[in-house]
Order: sequence, then structure tokens, then C-alpha cells
Amino acid sequence: MSNLFDQLMEGVEVRTDYTDGHSETLTGEDSPTGQPVIFINSDRYTGRAHDKMVKAEALHLLKYKKPELHAKLYGMALRDPEYMAWARRSYDIATGAAPDPETGKKVDPARKEDRPFNKWHEVSRFDQVIGGYILAQDPDLPTMRNWSRPDLPIGPELRGELEKLRQEFNNRSPSLSQPPKVAQKRAPNK
Repeated sequence: MSNLFDQLMEGVEVRTDYTDGHSETLTGEDSPTGQPVIFINSDRYTGRAHDKMVKAEALHLLKYKKPELHAKLYGMALRDPEYMAWARRSYDIATGAAPDPETGKKVDPARKEDRPFNKWHEVSRFDQVIGGYILAQDPDLPTMRNWSRPDLPIGPELRGELEKLRQEFNNRSPSLSQPPKVAQKRAPNK
């Protein structure tokens, strides 16, 4: 039986010519093929780091490929006061309403988040938290270095479900763990 990662990657194309950042996952109308496509910046990520970034991006597909599981986790997050306070603080940093506690500086105006909180949380932040929990402190992924699983401000119910997800996601079945197909097509740069 395949694990959760294998299930999420079914029918997904991975492209390595992305140059506009770290990585991007596009689905539906946003995808150049209409099917899920994961773009990885091959100048930043090679070898194990590339494979791990694919794993991180695959988590964006949870809401499309496992909607019941995603809805369950999302509902738990919305009911978790500790998590929601953290999400609000993160939004304030992303919009420039508050400085980043690590740097003491506000976000560059060109990179300011302009979506309303609910849209930002639904489209970006919650997926980032799932990825941050699963891949916390991974030395191959610079975007995960400051994520400390035990220190994440989330309540016990959500933490327990994220831990189950982490174990299912990482439980590789050797016979079904083929690397994802990688294409060398031009990626859209936003």
C-alpha cells in the first residue's frame, strides 16, 4: 500500500526550471497543463534537497487529493485558540502590520501580503504550517530551519493529528517509492 506522499504525487508533474523563488505548486486553472504541477528551483535545490522540496510542495495537494482529511485538519486548526493566535501574528508580519520577531524589520512593501486573512490562511498559511510540522528543522531545506516541532504554538488535538499525518506521509513503502517524474519544461515566472 502506498503512503500519503505517494498518493498525493499520483499524476503530478515535477518541473525543475523554476527561477522565481524556491518552489511553487499550481493546480486547476493556474496550472499550464490543467493538472497539478510542482515547480522546483533547481539552482537552489538539488539531490536530497530537491526531493524534500517536492515533498514539501506535495502537501499543497492535500486539499485536492484528500479533501476530507484536509477539511478535518483545517477545522481543528480553526477551533484551536493557540494556533489561531499564532496565525494572526503571522498574518500581521506578512502584511507589514508588525515586524518580524527574528529580524526586527517589517516586510518589504513589494512582498507585503494583500489578501484578506481568511484567503491567505486557507490558500497559503495552513499548508505552510502542515509542511513546517512535517519537515521541521530539516537541514536540507532553508525554509524549514526555524521550525521547531515541539515549540509550535498549537493545541494538543491538532498536534496529535499533525503527528499522525507526519508519520503516514513519511512512511515510505520501498516498492512504491519511485522518485517523481521530472520534466524540463519552462516554468511560469510570476
